[in-house]
Amino acid sequence: MAPATVRAAAMNGWESFLEDTLAAPMLGDGPPPESMPLAEFVRFSEAVVSRTRDVAIPWLAGGNYDLAALGPLGDAINSAGRVGSALRRLVDYFSLLQDCTDIRLGLEDDMASVSYRILDPDIWPRHHDAMFTLGIVSQILKRGTRGAWDKVEFAFEAESHEMRGDIGKVVCAPCTFGADTNQIRFPAALLDLALPSAQPGACDVRQLTRSIVTKRRETPLVDRLSQMVLRDLNSCAIEQERFAREMGMSSRTLRRKLTEQGSSFQQVLDECRMRQAVFEFRVRPDLSIAQIALRLGYAEHSNFTRAFHRWSGVSPQAYRANLASTAH
Repeated sequence: MAPATVRAAAMNGWESFLEDTLAAPMLGDGPPPESMPLAEFVRFSEAVVSRTRDVAIPWLAGGNYDLAALGPLGDAINSAGRVGSALRRLVDYFSLLQDCTDIRLGLEDDMASVSYRILDPDIWPRHHDAMFTLGIVSQILKRGTRGAWDKVEFAFEAESHEMRGDIGKVVCAPCTFGADTNQIRFPAALLDLALPSAQPGACDVRQLTRSIVTKRRETPLVDRLSQMVLRDLNSCAIEQERFAREMGMSSRTLRRKLTEQGSSFQQVLDECRMRQAVFEFRVRPDLSIAQIALRLGYAEHSNFTRAFHRWSGVSPQAYRANLASTAH
């Protein structure tokens, strides 16, 4: 899978929260390129908190981010008339900003949510890029509520001690940790609130849709399929037919195209499972091998053990033990 990228505009605004002695070496000199490796941006956000010992900076950077820096997508968000349409545009077109990311707008009973998770299992730790992105979401919510902040809740992938500070005090809301995704939950009624700063007619949403279609066509099929598998592992059944339908083709066509690229559905699935297994070893050391196997879609943990040994050359138990020893 090709390395994920993010628009370099994600770096905008951070310097206002950093002392000059830190800002220069961390942000570099000269104009940034149009895009940068996602792993590099994640390392940057982690380094900011590590060096400043201020867990609030990514949250503040997102909450005060100038959405106009996002180009056409920023225009689309700023021209939305209501909170719900602004968040929907952010979610629907987020892949134009950042690769290999699962971001969703959900609705359950009287609560709505925006969840955010980088899919690449090799990018970890990845705690504070989530704070930045959820900070942008909070900015949109606060525009609609005129700054009010009530009945909001957060969940984070990281454990509380990994966040290097009291996150609850930073976001002014209850938080849970060790979740499968990073999420902000809020009353669904907020989706209908008007945005006072809306700029009607300032964007062409149809052009954004065309850009999304073009980006998907230019992404290698194996990469698109890998992202879908990583997105759905741990949450629902991995079905070739469903993925083919989502990509607008039949299962037969998907198999043919994968064969033409020297791959197969099973090869993609196996590779994603193994990479995700290593991720699970890192972030969930308390889970048993059998529990991890179940999370990866294996009915029998012995099948997982054999597959992992073929992939890595060692048993999952040995791999996990070596991982733990090198971490200390």
